[in-house]
Amino acid sequence: MRVLRDVAGATLPRASRASRARRFVFHYEHVLGTSLELQVVASHERAARCAEGAVLAEVDRLAAILSGYSESSELIRWTRTFGTDVSVSPELAEVLEAAEQWRFKTTGSFSAAAVSLVELLRDGPSEETSDASRAHLVRERVHALRQPQWSVDRARGIARRRSELSFSLDALAKGYIVDRAAACARDVDGVSHVLLNIGGDLRHHGTRALRVGVASPFAPAENARPLAMVHLRDAALATSGGYRRGFMMNGRHVSHILDPRTGLPASRIVSASVFAPDCATADALSTAFSVMEPRESVTLAYGIPNVGCLIVERNGTVTTNAVWNAAALSQNEDTTYSR
Repeated sequence: MRVLRDVAGATLPRASRASRARRFVFHYEHVLGTSLELQVVASHERAARCAEGAVLAEVDRLAAILSGYSESSELIRWTRTFGTDVSVSPELAEVLEAAEQWRFKTTGSFSAAAVSLVELLRDGPSEETSDASRAHLVRERVHALRQPQWSVDRARGIARRRSELSFSLDALAKGYIVDRAAACARDVDGVSHVLLNIGGDLRHHGTRALRVGVASPFAPAENARPLAMVHLRDAALATSGGYRRGFMMNGRHVSHILDPRTGLPASRIVSASVFAPDCATADALSTAFSVMEPRESVTLAYGIPNVGCLIVERNGTVTTNAVWNAAALSQNEDTTYSR
């Protein structure tokens, strides 16, 4: 879901000289297929090391449940079932239910099964399917995406697949894991601030706000000046965009983010950044906002407490909402400007 380096330059504040607390930083590669950076302010190194261990243990635990790539994960095992109630863990049930809720809240702009469109659109070694036949298949698939893909009963701990379409929970699962791993670090005695960044999905806990930079999708280098800065405190930030990841369709490179309502790759929006109270929400909305009309995204953001958004269009136009402006620009109204 995330594009590398969309969130840049976030650093926890150093503790004051009057305090014995110190800032500790930990880096890991190949975590959930990307990099992990953990920053903590702690009263002593032992507390920082405990926070590090708690984060890594929680990431490993949840990856064993939610990974879409490990053949042994609970999620992959569940995808092999169809039309029958299956006992699932509370974590898998929660993420499955959240995916269906976001499909409803975004009027179909978010769909875990949107990835199933790729197999119809991607250029293959053989182009035996006519354009008319492919278009018909896409219309059928779009209709199927309007239906619930599964049902979940969290009270009973069961979930039933109602569709055999392929799907991906990546647009929710990583944010969900970041939220819970960061909370594990926060709960360690002696830790006062936490900043967890896994592949650009960022979650902060602490009383002092951070300045976080959002990279421009048009920047020629990863260390270019940020497009915008936002103050983040006890919240999360995520960005989605298809300007680096994608696939070949009709001989040209297109975004990996697909609009479940039309069956087409995202083209108007090149980057959507969202800050929210939790990373799972930021993840889901940044994906949905990548295919929605900018004003449609702003309207939806207003209906969810403490959600700010920054939408970048291919022509360089940037749209934000008042919640984003209050944190980033200290403005009290929606603003649209051109790069």
